[in-house]
Formats: sequence, C-alpha cells, structure tokens
Amino acid sequence: MYELPSRGRCHAAFLLAYSARLRPSGDFNSWVISASGKSTIMAASTDVLGTARLLVDINLASITDVVAINPVLAAFDSKADRHSLLGIARLLLQRCPLAWIGAAIVDGRLAPEFIPDSDLEALSWLGPDLEPLLVEIHHRLTRASFDERRKMLGNAGELAIMSALRYERYSPVHVALLSDWYGYDIENRRASATERLEVKACVRATADRVFVSRNEFDKAAKFGSEWRLIQVIFSSSVMVERTIIAAHVEEVRELSSGALQALAPDR
Repeated sequence: MYELPSRGRCHAAFLLAYSARLRPSGDFNSWVISASGKSTIMAASTDVLGTARLLVDINLASITDVVAINPVLAAFDSKADRHSLLGIARLLLQRCPLAWIGAAIVDGRLAPEFIPDSDLEALSWLGPDLEPLLVEIHHRLTRASFDERRKMLGNAGELAIMSALRYERYSPVHVALLSDWYGYDIENRRASATERLEVKACVRATADRVFVSRNEFDKAAKFGSEWRLIQVIFSSSVMVERTIIAAHVEEVRELSSGALQALAPDR
C-alpha cells in the first residue's frame, strides 16, 4: 500500500483520532461525519473518509462495539500541533512504506532527485524533518529485511547439516526447533557417542567471527567432546536469492568444545 503522509492526510488522521476519543461511536459513518464536522479550514480540505478507511486497513483503528484507535495513534490525539502531525506521519510511513524510499536514501542521506516531483511537493510541509524521518524509516525497513534474511540463513545452515547427516544414514534430531535451552541445534546419536552440534551460518565476508551465547558456551563446557560448533559458509549470493540450495555452500568448518574454551577470555 502506497500512501503519502501529506499534511492533509495527517490532519485528517488527527481529527479521526480526536473525534473517537471525544465522541465515541460504534458506527463508521458517524465517526467520519463527526470528524468531518470540525470547524477548521484544514478539516474542510481533507479526505476524512479516505483516511478513515486507510486507518482501518492498516490497523490504526478498528470498529467493534465502538471505534477503537490504536494506542500508537491515540498518543497524538490531543492537539494538532507539529509534534502530533509529525508523529502521525511517522506512523503512516511505517505502515505504508513508500515505493521509492529504497532508492531515495543513499549512504544514509536523502537523495531528493529520486523522489517523484508530486510526492516531494506533498511532503514539503515536513521541511527540515523530511530527511531524518525518511532516513529513520529506511533504516527500520532495511533492518527488518536484514534480520529476516539472517534468520533464513541460520535456518539454511542447520538444514544443510541435517541433510548431510541423513545422507550418511543417520537420524539426527533438530532440537533447535524445540527450545533454545539445549545450547546446540542438532543432536545426532552415533554408535560410540552422541554429537551435539551448534550450527553457525555465515557468508564469506563474515566467516572470521562467530558469536556464541552464554548458554551455548556453558553447554560446550558441560558436554566436552560431544559438543562441536559447525560453521556453514555460504556464497554471498544467498543474500539476494529467493531459494538457498546446496550449491551455495562454499565450505563447512568445525571447532571443538576444547578449542572454543581456549579462545574465551578468562572468566
């Protein structure tokens, strides 16, 4: 959904939140009429009906017995000052990311030449707050995307080791799906011993470092030679691929429990 947080849109959202608090209504039309009836010049020029529909669509408002405003929007329903309108603009940008925001933020700075002229005009009311606001939203969006990709990479590493063990006709248990308490991801019973494997996935550029939790470190000490850290190194192309396959695995390395203990600083 692509919705610009124009001044009119943000003011309409304020009026709808304000009206819902001042005169609670259980009817969508009554809510819109109440907000539209506010005697301000801005109210007369805003799309209150369209904004009401938008707020419901993006879960900033809901209608059950009465119109309920999401607390994150209700926080700005007292006064239509710049602070409130800017806060509403931030909420709308978070819920309705702009299609061009990925291109318009370059090296942490706003590149307005990549913003359509009509959109730039609609956002001009934000003045000096425009750049930091768009940079903040861009950071949140890319951070969420990166975290999701990193989780997918971790899952792929664990599945790669599970697949390799099954190929060797073992029956490993993916204990990471049950709990983080184990301190390792995969348990594999061999004839002579039980393997407890903590899998760390990475790309070549980050293969020189591994982050181990306190629980993982303690379980490594507890289980000794049964516990091993397995590092699965993927090609960097996995960060843009939709599907990760075996061909993306460049290398698999191991670190014993003893070697890990030796690397740790004195406790």
